[in-house]
Amino acid sequence: MTALNRSTRRRLERNGVVVKELESIIEERTRDAIKYTVRQYSAVVALCLRDKLGFGKKRAQRFMKDVDTMFGDVMAGYLTLDDVIETVEKELDITI
Repeated sequence: MTALNRSTRRRLERNGVVVKELESIIEERTRDAIKYTVRQYSAVVALCLRDKLGFGKKRAQRFMKDVDTMFGDVMAGYLTLDDVIETVEKELDITI
């Protein structure tokens, strides 16, 4: 993943910035932000499962594991997030 376009990289290099290090920092911060967001969203989902649908610990954990498995399938290339969205929209009539 290249975070900076070529002209930006050249400008930074002229100013003494090590572009590879900067890109590494950007990638690390991006991963941290994604992990933070996923953790927060997962906590909200788990609480809604308990409060709104009466899920206990075991059912909530099973659900969260299923979600993790589906994301693993996406990461492995077995399906895409667009496939997931399309299926939800067609089969559940829910617009994402």
